[in-house]
Amino acid sequence: MSADESGSATDLDVGLILPQYGTEMGTVRDAALEAESLGYDAVWLEDHFQSWIGDPRRGVNECWTTLSAVAEATDRIRLGTLVTSQSYRHPALLAKMAAQVDRISDGRLEIGLGGGWYADEYDRFGYEFREPPAERLRRLAETVEILQGLWTEETYSHEGEHLEIDLKEAFCEPQPVQEPHPPIWIGGGGEDFTLRYTADLADGWNYGTLEPADFAEKLDVLREHCESEDRYDEIRKSAELFVFVGETTDAAEDKREAFRSEFLPDDGPSEPREFFLAGYLETAPTGTPADVRESLADYADAGIEEVMLAVPDAAADEDESLSLLAEELLA
Repeated sequence: MSADESGSATDLDVGLILPQYGTEMGTVRDAALEAESLGYDAVWLEDHFQSWIGDPRRGVNECWTTLSAVAEATDRIRLGTLVTSQSYRHPALLAKMAAQVDRISDGRLEIGLGGGWYADEYDRFGYEFREPPAERLRRLAETVEILQGLWTEETYSHEGEHLEIDLKEAFCEPQPVQEPHPPIWIGGGGEDFTLRYTADLADGWNYGTLEPADFAEKLDVLREHCESEDRYDEIRKSAELFVFVGETTDAAEDKREAFRSEFLPDDGPSEPREFFLAGYLETAPTGTPADVRESLADYADAGIEEVMLAVPDAAADEDESLSLLAEELLA
């Protein structure tokens, strides 16, 4: 859907970002099973070693091992990473891990990749946070090329250009179920590098913290980078959004304010992860299910085709956010 075409919230594929911070594995699995039973299209996990929301020492369910467990527990729903940092795993290892999850899930994997942004996490766990961002993004593009090569060729050789990696007749056996390979999403909003690499290499694009009009502008840039309109139409366009929903607008607003009070300082954000979270809260659809549907329709009008919803209350006992949203969005 292009930015000049109108859409509705029911035209959107709707995914759930699973509650992986400060939760037990059982909670993550239960949320995935509930999302599947309610008819959500996909569930997603982030790739961090420490929480970027609140206290960094909040427990974090590791992305790929948790995804493997979710793949085994579910039957229909698609599942993916939003997004895996290109820095955290050797591309050949990542290709092998992703192929295995695709096989465990019988071909339901979506793999999201990003250049990495959480500098404190890089520093604490011994990864080099390369600057400027273009240095990380060039490595991201080369990682995508390696994944595609290992997934589609019997043997694959590669001489590293930006990555210090050489592969000599490498292979990935068994290969993924999906052909030619699991869909690859690139996450990020950089117009010179990220959107260009998306146009050249990816099956989907994801970003967050933007209003619908800002998404429409990003999609115009993505279209300009594509070699043709057909290529632009091939790329799935998605938005990552926090959502606060309640039986009444006031109840939903109370949820958002409670979340803000718990995880953002009273005097406002002061470090990158806090500014990031503040952006998500400012753009979060909030209100009754009908209010949320109306907000999401604006994203569809802007050209977004899929939304990945972070629902902070989804892990709370007896919270009905997921079913409220499903009744309105998935009918």
